Amino acid sequence: MIVTVINQKGGVGKTTTAVNLAYVLSKSKNVALVDMDPEGGTSFSFGIRRDRREYPLGGKSINIFGVEVFPAHLGLLKLELSGEVEEIVNAIRKLAESFEVTVVDTPPNLGTLAVASMIAADRIVSPVTPQPLAIEAVRNLDSRLQSLGKGAVAFTNMSKRALEVELRSVKFLRLSVPQSRLFTESSRLGVPASRYEEVRLKRPKVTRVYEELAKVITE
Repeated sequence: MIVTVINQKGGVGKTTTAVNLAYVLSKSKNVALVDMDPEGGTSFSFGIRRDRREYPLGGKSINIFGVEVFPAHLGLLKLELSGEVEEIVNAIRKLAESFEVTVVDTPPNLGTLAVASMIAADRIVSPVTPQPLAIEAVRNLDSRLQSLGKGAVAFTNMSKRALEVELRSVKFLRLSVPQSRLFTESSRLGVPASRYEEVRLKRPKVTRVYEELAKVITE
């Protein structure tokens, strides 16, 4: 199963979602996490610097906390500019054959890498913050999904209240991830918030939300 996490608006928690979703799923499944963002947000979240060398997609990985992480590298910029959507789709699907679940983090746009990641996906997830620009971004995503014949689920990020937005291809879940200093602290340490929370707290709260999201996605 390929799960693509996407939102063309930056700063909505897309990478945080991909990282924590992959970590939660890895407790019971063989999971890969692919950083398709040339900026390397997912890689940074695991304390990995973006590699200045080029690799074929899926050519290099590091196992961290039970997740097989495929870091960002310089070659992603060339793929973004190439426009070779079909080639990227095939590469993602080929990589995913070795795993039960492959989570793909995408750039904050609807360019070549993002579109290819959506086409390759079996499930698409979009975190949305309760801000006008973020909501407008998910409306634009909905239009693109309609043209691709794809559907997605969305949830509210950085808020205690779940958003209710009616769209054709994006279904909003009654699920919200509240703001927490855990995200900042864990990112600084290069650890998924869910992992950090397990060590720091006896009653994890953030982890439960991602576990619920994982359950919805894999049903």
